[in-house]
Formats: sequence, C-alpha cells, structure tokens
Amino acid sequence: RIPSPLVAMVVATLVEWYFNFENVATIGSAFGGIPQSLPHFQMPSLTFSEVLQMIGPAFTIALLGAIESLLSAVVADGMTNTKHDSNQELIGQGIANIFSPLFGGFASTGAIARTASNIRNGGTSPLAGLVHVVTLVIIILVLAPLASHIPLCALSAILFVVAYNMSELHRFSHMVRTAPRSDVAVLLITFLLTVFGDLVIAVNIGVLLACLLFMKRMSEAVAIGQQAHDELKMETGDINFKLPPKTVVFSIEGPFFFGAAQRLESALENVHGHADILVLRLGKVPFIDATAMQSLWDLLDTCKQHNTRLVLCEAKPNVLKKLKIAGLIGQIGTGNILAHINQITHIEEAFK
Repeated sequence: RIPSPLVAMVVATLVEWYFNFENVATIGSAFGGIPQSLPHFQMPSLTFSEVLQMIGPAFTIALLGAIESLLSAVVADGMTNTKHDSNQELIGQGIANIFSPLFGGFASTGAIARTASNIRNGGTSPLAGLVHVVTLVIIILVLAPLASHIPLCALSAILFVVAYNMSELHRFSHMVRTAPRSDVAVLLITFLLTVFGDLVIAVNIGVLLACLLFMKRMSEAVAIGQQAHDELKMETGDINFKLPPKTVVFSIEGPFFFGAAQRLESALENVHGHADILVLRLGKVPFIDATAMQSLWDLLDTCKQHNTRLVLCEAKPNVLKKLKIAGLIGQIGTGNILAHINQITHIEEAFK
C-alpha cells in the first residue's frame, strides 16, 4: 500500500545520510541544500525597458507552460479515463504564475512526470495536489536537513521508471504502424528532438508542424465545385425549378479561409466570360476569414469588369455579419443576397 518509489527514495536517503558517501551527488551537494523557511513576499522592481525585453520570453514561457500543462492533463485523462477542463487548467495556472514571482518562485506548469507518478501510485483526485503541497511544506520546515541527503541517482532511477510507465510503448508502436505518414513524421520528429535535443524546442517544433499539417488538411477539406441544373432541381425537389439564362452556380463546402481562397480563384478563373449571373452557395461555410473576404472583393471587381452579376446564397448569420462589416453586402447589394437557392428562379434578369 506504500508507493514503491517513495520507499526507494527514503531507503536510499537514509543509507546516504548514515554512510555519507563522498562521491554520491545529493540535493545538498548539487544545489546547496533546501531552505528551512517559507519564502517571503517581495515586489519585483522592474523598469519599462526591462518589461519590453521580457515580453518575448514571457510569451514563449507562457505558451510552453500552457502546452505542457494541457499535455499533462491529456496524459492524466488517458491514465484515469477522465476528462479535464482546459479553461480551468489554464486559468488556475495563470493565477499561480502571477503570484509565484512575488514569493521568489518561477514559472510553473503541470508536470507530466509527477502527474503520471502520482496517478500510478493512487493519487487520482484533486486532493492529491493538496497533499503534495502539505508534504512539501513539511519537508521544508521539518525535514529539510534530511532531504538534503536525497541522492540524485535515486531520483533519476524513479524518473526512469515513471517515464517508462507513462511512455505507453504499445500505443507508440501502434501509431507508428497505423497512423497517416504525416502524423507519424510529426510524432517521430518531436520524439527524436525530445530525446536527443531539448524538450522546449521539441514541443515548439512539434506544435508548429502540427499546426501546419492541420491547416493543410483544412484547406484540402474545402470543396469548391460547380452544380448543374439537374442536380439543383433534384436537391430542391421543385419540378418547376429553373435557373435564369446564363447562370452558373458554385458551392463552397467547408471553412472558407486563406488556405482555400486561391482554390476559389482557380475554380472561377474562366467562368466570368460566359456567365451573366454567378451564384455562390455558402450554406456549408461555417466561418470566413479576412483573406477569403478579400478574395470575394477581387471576385466582385472581376464580375463588374465582365458585367456579371454576383449573387451570394444561403450564407450563415455569422458569415453574413462579417461580410456586412467588411462592406461587401453593400457593394453586392441586398437584392443579390438570397436565403435559399429556390429564390434564384425569381431574381430579375442580369443587367448589362
């Protein structure tokens, strides 16, 4: 019932304290011991120039701390079959890091190794964190002289066991064999950088690669295609559905962002010359960004040059709101904003 890592650390510490080996590094010999008092409040004195110099590093540390804490929470979820609250985790960490420097502390994050070790030994509730705090206070105030004799090799051995237990080699090997090659590449690059390089660099590069991969997949998930009259007639279920003469209908499915803006321009490159009305169906567009709106501005200018009427159809309220703020609705005209594709049959003839 007593965690084996705790037994190993206590026994190794007592042996070192009794025999006092000369060549064994301990917390006391490596770091000068542990203070036997709680830290005092002290307001740091900073100049404006120092604040400006620290903004960049502070942002990096905050980003890394958030990533590491959320990774720790994900590891804990996998070990305990629970679901963490990311917002609660980051807000709590932010409050702790605001007050920590006022007492001589430094940036703190959720520690994957300590969390996994805690869970492996039965600490699966928020109470484990409070016990951790109380234990550290007792060690500082009462057991600091003895804690100085803790051998670093004992701590290393405990961390080796914890790292092996949390590594989940079977899942790692399964992912390497079965996951998409792009995901495997990100996994292996991050893994190798962690082992042979630095954890900070590995996490930053891993997140950057994952973001780039996500944007690539998002852009590929956007479908832009022309719809034929028969397809629209079948979709609406109206046997009398009929498009006005020289009307071309395109549908956009997926998030309309900078990664897909160029695809819209390519798809409509040769349409303006032989169309009097160009209809864009936006019903399956969940959001739109500034680059995509700029592509719509460019499309509107091109339509005006070719005397082509641009009609937007079925746009969601959040998309319409952004288009209105950007001024596109006013330039396109409210008469060219349709709630449903059925309304295209009653639209006035294209102007020349």
